[in-house]
Amino acid sequence: MSEPLPTRRSGWRRIGAVACAAAVVAAVSVGAPARASAPYVLRTNAVYRIDPAAGAAGVTVSVTFTSTTPDPPGGFSSFRSVPLTLQADVSNVVAHDRAGSLRVILARQASRTVATVALRAPLRYRRSASFTMTYRLADGADPHVRVRASSLMVPIWGFGTSSTVSVHLPAGYESRVSGGPLATTMQQGAVVLSSGTIRDPSSWSALLVAARSTEYVTVSRSVALDGGTVDLQVRSFVDDRAWGASTLDLAGEALPALQQAVGLPYLGVGPLVITESLPSGIGILAEPASGAQEIAVAFDATPFTVLHQLAHVWVGTGFASERWIREGLASHLAAIAARKLQIPAPARAAGDAPPSQAAAIALATWSPAGQLSAANPAIDAWAYAASWTFVDELAASLGEARLTLVLQRVARGVPAYDTAAADGTASTSVQFQPVDSRRFLDQVEEVGGGQPALDAFRARVFPSSARALLDLRSRTRAAYTTLLAAAGEWGPPEPIRRAMEGWRFDEALVSIAHAQRWLNDRDRLLVAARRAGLSTPDRLAMRWRSDGGDDVARRELNAEAAFLQAYIGAGGRIDGPNPIESLGLLWGSEPRAVLAGAAGLYAGGDLDAAAAAIDRALSVDAGAQGAGVVRLAAGLAALSVLAAGLLLALRRLRRLVPSLARS
Repeated sequence: MSEPLPTRRSGWRRIGAVACAAAVVAAVSVGAPARASAPYVLRTNAVYRIDPAAGAAGVTVSVTFTSTTPDPPGGFSSFRSVPLTLQADVSNVVAHDRAGSLRVILARQASRTVATVALRAPLRYRRSASFTMTYRLADGADPHVRVRASSLMVPIWGFGTSSTVSVHLPAGYESRVSGGPLATTMQQGAVVLSSGTIRDPSSWSALLVAARSTEYVTVSRSVALDGGTVDLQVRSFVDDRAWGASTLDLAGEALPALQQAVGLPYLGVGPLVITESLPSGIGILAEPASGAQEIAVAFDATPFTVLHQLAHVWVGTGFASERWIREGLASHLAAIAARKLQIPAPARAAGDAPPSQAAAIALATWSPAGQLSAANPAIDAWAYAASWTFVDELAASLGEARLTLVLQRVARGVPAYDTAAADGTASTSVQFQPVDSRRFLDQVEEVGGGQPALDAFRARVFPSSARALLDLRSRTRAAYTTLLAAAGEWGPPEPIRRAMEGWRFDEALVSIAHAQRWLNDRDRLLVAARRAGLSTPDRLAMRWRSDGGDDVARRELNAEAAFLQAYIGAGGRIDGPNPIESLGLLWGSEPRAVLAGAAGLYAGGDLDAAAAAIDRALSVDAGAQGAGVVRLAAGLAALSVLAAGLLLALRRLRRLVPSLARS
């Protein structure tokens, strides 16, 4: 269940036998008081008869009171009355002995009623008096008492210095007892729960809860929230319609306040159903897992408890896999909503105070929801409050805005080590997994929790067996931070980021060392490329992000380094063309232009084409001289032929001119 079963024994503790003695009127003559280990012996047998039809439990207490206070020297001692501490708000309290009725004086307190029975005559040393007291525990007279056809809840007490208790329960109810213990038998078709001898009734109590199949009535309302409208339905026992109406009103106001506190949209599908249940969530009324679309709320739950349960709509089992995270956040968010709605919140004294040795646990080891801790049920009572206290302190340290950012990152599946995430949105698509203590710590540190958050998690969340792992984590995170600084805007490699998120720190340290060496070589490449006027291709950064410093990225870096070396070497060999070379390059590709094309191909990531362009530039440069000589020779030959032709033409013209003149 998502709220702790109340530790009612602390609220039901009676005035002990020694304290009660002060209420007993004793007549003692002059003289020193007698010394005795106990002033009296008070043996009782209490029988509880549960009557759902009458709406009450009738209690009969058979009492035998024996004075063990000796007479003082020169005097005597006697008791004139006997106190019994009963449950709060009892009614119809009467007492009688064999002679008739006895006077009863009631002193009512918030958590108990002291009934003082006047004895028929003063009781002297070693004398006994017997009488019977009866009273009623009526349905609704006290928040801890419920006696209805649908469900029962009755606090069971023993009385005096020793006691026996039996409870008679009608057939057809499925019951559970918290505290006690009480053994179960069947007598004439009815269930009888028996305690056996209780040697210290002042420290013994039990809570009986029971239910049987019953009809429900449903009331509903639509509630507008960010992300969608909620079809809110409240199912109450047919004999408890008032609970359904009041819970519907409360939930209708609480849901918007809780959504504002948590900072997440409502993503539920289908109606949100609140079902009235018993405090123990037993059998046919068992509670579903926290955060589902169906929530069970005990009929005696306080308004704050309803807010706590509704907070699990956002921070349920789908949000966090560990109980302390869910319960601590639910109480923290409920408290924020409660302040807005002016609903009183319970104190967290159990979580603030140092836990007893029996209850002290690391929060990450708390048992699954719906199960009492096997070792000691007190662990649950302590852990609910301790989880709430821890989250409150975390919020105070981070600030509410940053805690909200943590919740948003978790709900949206943003990896803690995703440095490219902005505004709580993942930079890549990831499969959401409910957060655990490890990932929750990572998220808290990512938004600025720092060393104080780590110290708090180390001291109160993780068990001592995790100390070595946490130390290794600190060393690895320091190395990872150094790596990120060296990587710059290229960010972390995916394999290393995944190892960090999976807390595989040994693996991460080895990969970080390889990656750091790769970055050193990358930096030398980048410097050389800038000097050569080259822009490095995006594929180098892509290989880094996908592979880090491993084989694929290393091969890519080596290939680019080889290209750069070839490019620089080609640039040194290809100088400006002389006239002969220029003649050879006429109407063709200039080597430096081809080399510039290689730079462009390299920047675009086509290393093969870029390398081929370097070879082509060198080839063109090498052939330019020969081509120029050939072209020059051909040109000279052509000029010689042209000159010979002109000379021949001139000779012919000279011969022709005299002939024309004679004619």
